[in-house]
Formats: sequence, C-alpha cells, structure tokens
Amino acid sequence: MSKSIQLYPFLSFLTFYMIQISSKTVFAVFGIFLYIAAGIALLAYLESTERTKKSDIISIIIYILFTAVFFLLPLSGSLIAETGISLKSENLKMWWMPVYIITIFLPVLVLYINRLKNKPLYIPVILSAAVPALLVGALLVFFPAVRNNAVAAVSDIIQISIIDTLVKMKETVQLPDDYADMLSYLSLNKELVARQTVYMFPAALSFVFILITYMSDRMKPLFKDNTIIIREYRLPDNLVWVLIIGGFLILAPQEGLKYASYNVLSIFGVLYFFQGLQVINKVFDKFQVSIFFRSFLILFIFLYFIVFASAVILIGIFSIWFKPKWLEKNDDNNADKKDNTDGN
Repeated sequence: MSKSIQLYPFLSFLTFYMIQISSKTVFAVFGIFLYIAAGIALLAYLESTERTKKSDIISIIIYILFTAVFFLLPLSGSLIAETGISLKSENLKMWWMPVYIITIFLPVLVLYINRLKNKPLYIPVILSAAVPALLVGALLVFFPAVRNNAVAAVSDIIQISIIDTLVKMKETVQLPDDYADMLSYLSLNKELVARQTVYMFPAALSFVFILITYMSDRMKPLFKDNTIIIREYRLPDNLVWVLIIGGFLILAPQEGLKYASYNVLSIFGVLYFFQGLQVINKVFDKFQVSIFFRSFLILFIFLYFIVFASAVILIGIFSIWFKPKWLEKNDDNNADKKDNTDGN
C-alpha cells in the first residue's frame, strides 16, 4: 500500500479527535487546518495508483469503526453542552459525522473529478463557495425557527464564553481598556452581535469549503515525487459583476440585503485573494524570485493581514482589466513548456 493509503484513515481519526480537543481551547481555529490536512490526504488516496476496490472497502470499514468509537468518546459534544447550544450531546454526536463527511468529502470529491477531467481549477472552487452559501442562506431566510434558534445559541455562547469570563476576570484583576470596552459593548448588544454572527454563517461555511478545495489542490502534489505543479487559477472575468452588484446591495435599506452584500463581499474577497496570489506568483516566476524571498510575502500577510490581504485582493480584481503583455507572454511560454512535457 502507498503512504497516502496508509496515512488517510489514521489522519481522519486523528482529525476527529483533535478537532474536539482544539475546540475546547483558544486555538479552536486549529481545527480548520486539520480539515485541510484530511482533505489533502483524501485527494492523495483517491489519486493513488495503488488504490483498489479492496482498499476502498477497507477505508469504509475503518470509517464505520471510527464512527462507532467517536460515538463512545465521553468528551464528544461536551463543548456544545457547556456553551448552552440547544442541541443535546447525543444529537450532536448524531450530526457531527455527516457534517464532517459533507465538509471534507464533497469538496474533495468535486475537486477529484475536476482534476480527473483536467478542467479549470476555478470550477470546484466556485462550487465550494456558492453551494454552501446558497444552502445556508436559504435555510436562514426561509426557516425563521432555525434562524432564531441559531441566534439564541450564539447569544448563549457569547454570554458564557466571553461575558461571564470577563466578569470573573474583573473580580480578580483590572481589565485592560480593550477588554473593558468589549465587556461593556457585548453586555448591551449581545443579541445584535449574535444576530450579525448568524447572518454571516453562509460566508463562514463557504470559506471553510473554499480553503479545503484550494489547499487540497495546491498541496496534493507533495504526495507525488516531491514535485509541485501549481495549476492555473483564474476566475471568469464576467464573475466580477456578481461582486459589483453584491457590493451595491450594501446601500440597500433592508437589513437582509445588507447582510447578503456582506456575505458576497466576504466570499469574493477570498476568491480574488487567491487570484491575486496567482498573479504575484507569476511575477515572481518571471523575475525568478527565490523561495526565501517569497516566504516573506506569506509572513507579511500574516503579520499585517488586513493591509496585505486587501492589497492581494485588489491585485486579483484589477488583473481582470490590467494584465501586462510580458506576463501574458510568460503564460504562453509556460503553456508551451507544459505541452512539450506532455508530448515527451
């Protein structure tokens, strides 16, 4: 068996357990990286030359066993129970496995089919953005009971995880000004913040799907001969009109349309961020910038995220209309090299 086939079942179970652990700490976002790791491993397994029907059956059996073990974990669902979400622990266990499978399996399967048919990368990325956003958005719009329950659940989380914690801290130490302001604001506007958070669920879920799809495609080549082939990622130019129309909705008087605009802007910000990175990577290739200096870009993005991420997004958007001829020529040369390689 190949390394990817051996790795994937173990990594999947580790992901189940580590997400539970990380969700109980201030590093809850670490769970996203575990989702990405599991997605990369799944794609590596699906594209493995040693994959057989027997290995598929073994993987399914392992997943059934992992599911059974997960149901028996005493800590499973305790975070939800502790933070006041209306779901009971048993119900959480029942839904966690399907949610996990949908979150990782579906985007990776779509990406796998896309790579198999050698279609453009933007197709699975856009699907990863649109489908979750539309489904969750429809759920919040057409099912008021679901929306209200979600708002109540988030409100309880804010109360228990933030407000109560800050109040206890205030009893023992003097809160810094930022924390004191936060406590004052949340105490007066808890329901408003909870409602705003729920209204941004479509963009948040889409972000996870996009990240799994994009990073799985980018990182999967590491499993094959240690070669990295960066596939072209460029959104259709006409898609920018969705961004423009969605941006203008922010001027609408209705609250629902405003939050629809916020979600559209957030989702397209992520999509064009990756397009901006593609443009920057081409410029680096043109001038043969070393990996050492390229790493500084990633470092600055993390250190000064808002400024540099915004700049990368703008580069991605403006690349629709402004593309230097020397860069297009460089693209043609790369395409010729790829054709020659395929021919050999």
